[in-house]
Amino acid sequence: FNTASWPRSEIVFIPHEISAGYNFVTDDQGKPAPAQRLNTRELAVLVRDLPPFSGRRYTLLKQGERPALSKLTASGAVIENDKLRVRLDEKTGGIAELRATDIEANLADAAGGHAINDYLYLIGDDRAVLQRNGPVTITVRERGPLVASLLVESDAPGCHKLLREIRLMAGADYVELLDTVDKKRLEAASYTAKDGKESVNIAFPFHVPGGEVRLDVPLGVIRPEHDQIPSACKNWLTIGRWANVSNRDYGVTLVTLDAPLLQLGGITATLLNSQTNPDGWIKKLEPTQKLYVWAMNNHWHTNYRAYQEGPVQFRFVLRPHRGRAGDAENSRFATAFSQPLVATTACGPAPSPTPVLRVEPSDILVTAFKPSDDGQALIVRLFAANGTPANAKLTWSKPVPKTVWLSDTSEKPLQKLTGDIPVPGWGVVTLRAELPK
Repeated sequence: FNTASWPRSEIVFIPHEISAGYNFVTDDQGKPAPAQRLNTRELAVLVRDLPPFSGRRYTLLKQGERPALSKLTASGAVIENDKLRVRLDEKTGGIAELRATDIEANLADAAGGHAINDYLYLIGDDRAVLQRNGPVTITVRERGPLVASLLVESDAPGCHKLLREIRLMAGADYVELLDTVDKKRLEAASYTAKDGKESVNIAFPFHVPGGEVRLDVPLGVIRPEHDQIPSACKNWLTIGRWANVSNRDYGVTLVTLDAPLLQLGGITATLLNSQTNPDGWIKKLEPTQKLYVWAMNNHWHTNYRAYQEGPVQFRFVLRPHRGRAGDAENSRFATAFSQPLVATTACGPAPSPTPVLRVEPSDILVTAFKPSDDGQALIVRLFAANGTPANAKLTWSKPVPKTVWLSDTSEKPLQKLTGDIPVPGWGVVTLRAELPK
């Protein structure tokens, strides 16, 4: 099922409890669908062009055909398909080369000493003693033809073990990073002293000369420094689903699914315990294309646990692109990973391939679609994700609502609507669509 308001082509991961013994798949027309059994025992299935708010039934088979797919290889420290090439540093395991076939530049900037997806560990606040992971072992974990991946294993300070899987799909214009930090408990005599404070950081230095940084925030997008009030925190920033670095010619979108704190230009989240001196905070952010995820820390000493331990996975996605990627495009792309296609065991009639609702233009996203609390209507919430005003056209399948009302969080009918619906830039419009009795 596609629970989003735009058509999607993605890989679905079916648990082995459902798919065990079945390695072939056909779609609702009986045509073979690309599928691959992974080392996780999941069955990866490529779903193409699933319309918004609709479903499609697939059949799992013990024997069948596998359709041909485009180039996908993983060997040594390199993984590539027909759109991307990723090369790892064989000593550190970081991404030393990130290339798209239609962009001449290497989008990874290792000139400053850090590669993309480098693990950086800090005790206290002295960045001169920033620690790195130990020597790495790189192996091929998945070999395709649908999914390929490299597994980077190493020791790392603050960890029992560090695992980083670099995963690429056939035909995909993005690469996934699955970083598992098996955190070791920090033993300290005092968790308020500098040697009782720690942080785990992950580097994303991009080579996008003159690139501007844009960050996804709830129902908006900000440019650091430009769109912040003077007293806003600049040592670290919070983001929703994505960050983007772009110049006029090309850029990279970074999707972060588990780590919402970001540092710009370097490791800047180094303020320990409570802060009483305002001069300790960064006053101005200089232009940069280097991002650092602040993944874990115990810097505060209030109602937070003094240490962290156990395995935690941090998931990231990198997508190079030509030109400046639109904010709505970035939101659609990032939402696909936090709101993946839903796969369930089939029962009853097959789902309809016709969308329950279509919304145009594509830059207007549906952020909520639910039955009303009184059960008499459908509630639809529209968001103009590109920051520009737009008129939304809604196309319903049967049953067509008899009346559409402007509403709000009360879900009450406030104003009857006909025709296209104006949505202001970065604005949210809530609709109540009353169903026939």
